[in-house]
Amino acid sequence: MLRRIVRIFLLFYAITSLAGSQRSIDAGQTSANVFESTYFHFRYELPNGWLALDDRIRLADNKKRYETQLQEALKNKKANTPTQTTDIEVFPPYNLLIAGRTAVISSDAGQIPRVEIHAIKRFNMMMEAGDPAKLISQIMRPKILRGPEDLTLSGHKFVRADFQFKPDSFLSKFATVDGDYLIEFDLRADDEKDLGDLAKTVLAVQFSDH
Repeated sequence: MLRRIVRIFLLFYAITSLAGSQRSIDAGQTSANVFESTYFHFRYELPNGWLALDDRIRLADNKKRYETQLQEALKNKKANTPTQTTDIEVFPPYNLLIAGRTAVISSDAGQIPRVEIHAIKRFNMMMEAGDPAKLISQIMRPKILRGPEDLTLSGHKFVRADFQFKPDSFLSKFATVDGDYLIEFDLRADDEKDLGDLAKTVLAVQFSDH
């Protein structure tokens, strides 16, 4: 019984502590067509007339995703022994922004064209700015339209790569390292011209000193 109480307490402590950390990582808001990240200190302007997922829904979805993965990790955690301790690690992506030409009502919305900005903690094969594009190339094997190429935006080193998956499915991926996190700008379009127009919005991203 005591062991069960301790387990419940540890689960509650882990969830509340990590959820608090999560709120700072994905903190930011969209106003007047501009998204500002208060944790990573950057400013991104959406295409004219585009609509972003409500920040309250975005934050709630992030929290739910984290808690789900954490509980699953605790469930599958092997019992610790005096000589070995199994750490609990979960690495869900934090959605910083999801936006589209039409209204976005959930984090799972799949409309095209759209812009998504994610932050994910660096680990294993996702350590460097070029790793997201490398994994896409190796696992999904799309047609590579551009890159990967290095570029510097507002003082931050990015890697950009453009892909085509189907005749009407295009992706442009911009990624940069910020401390312990990878920040990914994920741009989706149904033709190459729209993809190029979306890419121009990322080229104007502004990071501030902090």
